[in-house]
Formats: sequence, structure tokens, C-alpha cells
Amino acid sequence: MSERKLKFVIAFIIFALVLSVYVYSAAPTASFWDCSELIAVSYILGIPHPPGTPLFVMLGRIFSLFPIAKEIAFRVGFLTAFFGAISSALVYLLVLKLLSMFKTKGVRQRFPFIAHIAGIVAALAIAFAYSFWDNCVEAEVYTPCVAVALAVLYMALLWRNEIEKGFGDNRMVLAAIYILFLSTGIHFTPVMVLFALLFFGLVVDKKAILDLRLIELIVLYLIFAAISGLGLVDYMVLFLASPTVAIIKLLESKFIFFLIFVAIYLGYLYYLYSRKQLDAKYVGLGILLIGIASTVQFYLMVRARLEPMINEVNPSRWNDFVSVLKREQYDPMKLYPRKTMFLTEEDYRNYPNSYPAFSLFQGYFEQIKFYVRYFLWQWAGEQNLDIFYRIRLPALFGIIPPILGVWGMWHQYKNDRKSFVLTGLCFLIASLGLITYLNLKYSPSDPRPMLKFREVRERDYFFAFSFVFFSIFVGIGVDALLNWLLPKLKFRKLATVGVSLVLVLLMILPLFFNYRNVTRRYNWIPAEYGYNMLISCEGEKAVLFTNGDNDTFPLWFMQAVPSRISDYKPGFGSNVAVANLSLLNTSWYCKQLKRWGAPISFSEAEIDRLPQGFAGKRGRTFLLKDIMIRDIVATAGGVKLKWPDDYASTAQEFMAKVFANYQPKSNVYFATTVSRDNLIDVEPYLRLQGLVNLVVPDSGTNQVDVAKTEYLVEKVYKMESMLDKRVMKDENTRGLFINYAATAIALAQEYQKRGNLAKAAATIKKALEFDIEPMRKAALFFHASVYDLMLGNYQEALAYLDSIEKSGVRDVEISLRRGWAYQQLGEYEKAERALREAMAVAPNRPEPVQSLYTLYLDRMHDTAKAKGVLTDWLRRNPGDSMAQKMLKNLE
Repeated sequence: MSERKLKFVIAFIIFALVLSVYVYSAAPTASFWDCSELIAVSYILGIPHPPGTPLFVMLGRIFSLFPIAKEIAFRVGFLTAFFGAISSALVYLLVLKLLSMFKTKGVRQRFPFIAHIAGIVAALAIAFAYSFWDNCVEAEVYTPCVAVALAVLYMALLWRNEIEKGFGDNRMVLAAIYILFLSTGIHFTPVMVLFALLFFGLVVDKKAILDLRLIELIVLYLIFAAISGLGLVDYMVLFLASPTVAIIKLLESKFIFFLIFVAIYLGYLYYLYSRKQLDAKYVGLGILLIGIASTVQFYLMVRARLEPMINEVNPSRWNDFVSVLKREQYDPMKLYPRKTMFLTEEDYRNYPNSYPAFSLFQGYFEQIKFYVRYFLWQWAGEQNLDIFYRIRLPALFGIIPPILGVWGMWHQYKNDRKSFVLTGLCFLIASLGLITYLNLKYSPSDPRPMLKFREVRERDYFFAFSFVFFSIFVGIGVDALLNWLLPKLKFRKLATVGVSLVLVLLMILPLFFNYRNVTRRYNWIPAEYGYNMLISCEGEKAVLFTNGDNDTFPLWFMQAVPSRISDYKPGFGSNVAVANLSLLNTSWYCKQLKRWGAPISFSEAEIDRLPQGFAGKRGRTFLLKDIMIRDIVATAGGVKLKWPDDYASTAQEFMAKVFANYQPKSNVYFATTVSRDNLIDVEPYLRLQGLVNLVVPDSGTNQVDVAKTEYLVEKVYKMESMLDKRVMKDENTRGLFINYAATAIALAQEYQKRGNLAKAAATIKKALEFDIEPMRKAALFFHASVYDLMLGNYQEALAYLDSIEKSGVRDVEISLRRGWAYQQLGEYEKAERALREAMAVAPNRPEPVQSLYTLYLDRMHDTAKAKGVLTDWLRRNPGDSMAQKMLKNLE
């Protein structure tokens, strides 16, 4: 078999094996965060949140048509698994190509298959790296971007190879430019390699890069964007997203500047042409390809005008479309101050009026530290290696790839500095460059409680690109290791095979270390959650207020995409208008909500004129979402509010007006995930029904619709995957389970009020089957112990109390109940120890003293100890007349 054929056979085998692992561990349906939204918009050709990712949506739609599974969500998710496997194969090919360019072949001259081993090790190193694999098992944009970036790097190496052999041309350069600008329709991240490619191209063939005349075009555009007042940073982002849109925007906003810009650039090109320094065909094709590639973004504007169900920001108008590409919905990126210089978000927002807690150096160091932390997760497993907090035995294997990678950097630098410019810059930009640009907050898993300014989830996936580029160095490091080791060994052929096999096996270890953390196999939880939320809402056109991404996107997914969880029913949940409170601060979303049938009294023109915020009575600040909550609740109940008086009134005034004669025409619900500060105007009028709270005409405290909640929980809700122990539950999933626990506690308390203790205990024990974070599960254990104590199940109650203490919770109530249980069992010495512990935890509370007094006097008949406990108490609390009286009675 020829070397060329062997190379592609091995690449295909890598692709097939990695794809098999990815498919096995892939999510069978939608996942939390952006995945649910991306699958939904792919299926309906909708518009996701900015920057819109139009090319991913179109690719997702194509993959949704492949008959590889009945579940459409799995088909779309297969897209990322496919491109992830492609990326692993490309890493193998890249390592082979890079090694072929080295000045010296070393032992590869005698054992050519060493290059293949190096490539295989690199491919496996990235295939089973934590963050990359995690991105490949659910529908996300990052994996296709990695495949694009690696493909362009490979094209750059092929171009260099042809140039150095003297028969190359620049078609590969044009193809790479086209692919890169087209890929911005998936995400901006592939553009990171553009800067590395420019430097590499200048090193290899400066003339080929300069002759494109694109550098002059970009510099001239940025100069005009800056001096015309359009904004340098904003319009740099816009240019990278779509040069076509950027030029049109310059034409529209600053016509005179545009004419000057065009005249200068065309004049410059003519000057070069007249001096025979311009390849007109080459430059023309380059500009044309960039223009064509960047038109992919126009999908957003065209499709938005057809008003798909999910139409974020509604970029149907030109200015809204440009706003999406510029990411104006998000806070502008600031390189200074570093967010990790502050303890709280409020301090950061108030800067420079507030002082940072840490210096610039300390803040930047914290961000680098967490990158290193994420980096070391990749091959040892998050649970095994955290350099700042824990190191376990399997971590020893996980540090081998980093060691090989560093060696590989030096090996490549010595043997081929030109290619090192390419790979080194790619890694530097994707690591240190991104750390600097993103300016992230503290990690949510940072163990220091004083740090309140944290990301909502781990951000390791942002740096997956850097781990991919580092895996290339790992492969080159294998070549370095074998070049150093094999000349020192006897039986070189046998030794080469043996060492190679060991290295390959070592790269398979991360598969076992990381599988439990990344697998989504059997995980239908997001779909079950979306189904349960929607099925809770009754009525022809109900409104459900939700809090953020994870209690909104799964609902949109269930409404838009047929799924096994909804028995593939078309139009499931279409009776519910999901009102996301984060998005309700935008006028475009309020108008969409009105079109979906939400009871909003304002016309669309009036919505556009509503303020984003204003001051109401008693100093309360009202945001647009607060206006919408009041308007929807009132309109649904047939009450007409007066603008602006009723919208600026106090909560008490609002409730008095609206609920005096509330006659609901539409049901309005609030998800149990909604925070209490959003319930100020309705809280007394909420009645729990499963996972939602229904707005009702009657006020009360902690109202529960027992019959409806019981029916939903016991007969309607789908929770098979939630209770499946094979399913990996991450911190976010466990957090959502708290809502089920809260519902169970509320239902159990209602059973207790009605005297049905057995049912109350059974309800709590059912909730204990959820995999909830131990500290938060303590509340369930406590309620279970209370009901078991009341039922006389003392041993079971003690077991629950033990579970609470194992979770690290110490509380006087736990010790008191433990003491009471031991009393009932006749184990008085244990009861005494428990009550003494209660006194130690809360020395100023009278309950432990009273319990000990009763134990000593009534059960143990030890008057001396009874006197002693009262004497100790009176020493600390001499004014307690009741204790004085009790002590006197004993004398």
C-alpha cells in the first residue's frame, strides 16, 4: 500500500472509531443551555440569539433530514459528532504534514510508521480531551468551527509545500479565505486562525499575501470607521462577521466617507496596476469570494421577515440586522479593568467609583490560573486533577500529554520554524489571546466564598480551540520522544513497536477518565423538563413566565420539534406563550409575545415607545419586564390599567386594583424557577400547581393546589431519565431538581396539615430519589426525618439525620431531633450526647436545655444532672424566671 493511500486509510479509521465513541456518548435529544435553542431553530429555520449562526442553522436543517434516527434532535446533534470526528482525523493529517517538513527525519528515516504513530496519538489526545469531547456530544457551534480551522491550516501547509517545490499557485489562498469568511456564519472563532495564517503566509511567500491587497483594504476601512465616528471596535467586529454588510453600512451611514474610501482604494489599485504591480484577477477574485462568503449572514434578515416561531432580536430590519452582527445585545468587551479584580458585579459596574479588591496583575493571574485549571482537566479528568485543589493518582497519566506537548513545541521550533509560526501563533491566540479578550469572571466552582462575581457556568469550552492546537504539539512531542529514546535501546524495531503501543494506549486512558463527565447517553432530562413545564399549563392560550436560558430553551424545543417525550405530537405546547423575563426587557420580544397570543394591552407601536426603565412610587425602579408582568396579569384578568399611574404604583396598590374583581380570561403562570424579586406584584395570589404557580383571584400564603399537583407529579410528569442512575447529572441539572424538591416539600406540608402524615413522608421520600447536590438535599432529609419521627419510625429518622450530618450541615434542630428519637428508643446515653451537642451548637437557645432537663428528670431520673443543666443555663441567662422556678422546685 502506498504511503498516500495508507495515510488516508488511517485517517478514515480514526474518523470511524472516534465517531463511534461520540455517537455512543451523544445526547439522544436536546441538552441544556444553547443546544435546545440551536436544535429548534435548525428544525424550523429560525433565528437563534446573536450573532445568529445562520450557516449552522442551515447545516442543522440538512442534518435534521437525514434518516439516521427517529429523534430529530439526535440528527442535528450528529452534526457536531461528525465534525468532531473529522477534526480528529485532520489533526492526524496535520501532524503527518508538519513532520514531513522537518529538516531532519531522525528515526523516521528507518521507521516511517513513527510519523503515523505521532499523528494517531495527537488525534486521540484531542478526541478524548474533556472540553472537546464535551462539545461533540450535543448540538453546539464550536466543533464545526474547529473542523474549519484545521482544514484551513492543512490547506496552508499544502500551499507552502507547493510553493517551495516551485509549482504552486495561490488558489489555495483564495479557497482558505473563502472558507474562513463563510465559517463566520457558524461562529466567529475560526477567524482566530486568520491572523496566524497571515503571519505564516508572510513568512512563506510574502508576495502572495501582499498581492491580495486585503491588508490595505482592512486598514483603510478601519481608519474610515474610526474617523467617521462609527466606532473602531464595533466595526471591526462587523467587518469580521460580514465585510459585505460592513461596507454597505459605511455606504448607508457615511455616504461621503464611503465615496472617499472607494476612491482611495480603487485609486491605489489603479496605481499598482499601472506600474504592473497588481494581479487584477487575483485581487478581484479575493474580494469577490469574501463578498460572496459573507452574504451567508443575510439569511438572518430574509428569514426573520417570515416571522419564524423563534426569531431572536427579529433582525428583519436593516439596523436590527447590523445590531445582531455587532452583538449589541451584549455588554461591550473591555480589556480593562479585569473582572477578576472585583469581588462583586456591583463593584465592577461602579468602577472607577468603586475600588477593585485586587491589582491588575492579580486579576489577570486569576484568569490565567483558571485557564491552566481547565487545561489540566483535559486528559486527567475533572474529578482527578485540579492543580489548585486536588490531585489524585490517575492524574499522573493525565499530565503525560502536557509534557509531550511542551517537548513537541521545542522539537518543532528546532526543526521547522516556519510551521512553528503557524501552530505556535494559533495556540497563543486561542489561549492567552482569548484569556485577554474574553475577560471572564471567576469560575462558578472556585471554592473561595468571598468571590461573588462568577460566570453562570464553567467556560472551558471557550478554550477548546487551544486544546486542539496543543494536541498537534503532543503528536510532535511523540516524534521527539521516539527520536531521543530509540537510539538508546536494543532491538529497535521491537522497542519502537512496544513504545508506540504504550503511547497509543496512554492516549486512550482519557476516554475512561472523562466518559462519566461528558456522556449524555440516556439523558432525556431537558426534554422531560420542557414537557413537564408545558403540560402544567392549561388553557387555550396560557402565558408562562420563565427565568433564563435553561427554563426557556427546552420549552421552545418541545414546542418546535417533535420528540419521543411528547410522543412526536405536532404542535405540542403551542397553547403556551413562554415569556422569558430576561428577554422581556427588549421591545422586540414583547411584540413577539403579543403575536403569540399573550394578553398584552399595548399595541406594537406603543410597545416601541415604552421606557426601558423609570422610577415608580417609594423609590422602586421599574424595568420593561415589570411593566409587562403587570400588563399581562391585569389584561388576562380583564382589568384595564391606566398608563403610567397603575404601572408605577406600589405592589399593594396594584394588587388592590387588579385582584378586587379578577376574572381570568387566560391563565398566567410563573415557573418555580422565577426569583422572588420578580413576584413582588403577584406573590400572595400564586397557587402552586406542580412546577408552576398559577395566578388566582384569591390571596393566601404558600397556596398549593393539592389535587392538581398530585395529579401532575404522580400521573403526568415524565421523570424516567431524571431518576435513571445511568444518566450523568451535572451541577446545572441538579440545580433544576431543586424545583422538584421544593414542589414535593410544599405538597408534603399540605398533606401534613390535612393529617395525612404517611402520604407526606412518601412524597418526600420519592423526591429523595433525585440526584440533588448534598448540601441542598439536606432539606429533604430533614423533612423526611420530621415525618418519620411523627410516625414513630425512629430508626429511619435517625438514618436521615445521619445523612444530613454527612453532607456537612450542623444545626441545632438536627441534634434536637436526634436526641428525641433516641429517647423514644430508650437509648438515653445517646440521647444525652445528642442534646449536649445541640447545646454546643446553640448555647443560648432554651430548647436543648428543656429537652435535657426532661430527659434527666423523666427518663433517667437523675435529679443532680437536671439541676446541673439548669444551673449552667442560669449562669449564662440569669434573668430566666422560668428556669429559676424549675430549679427551685428541684431543691
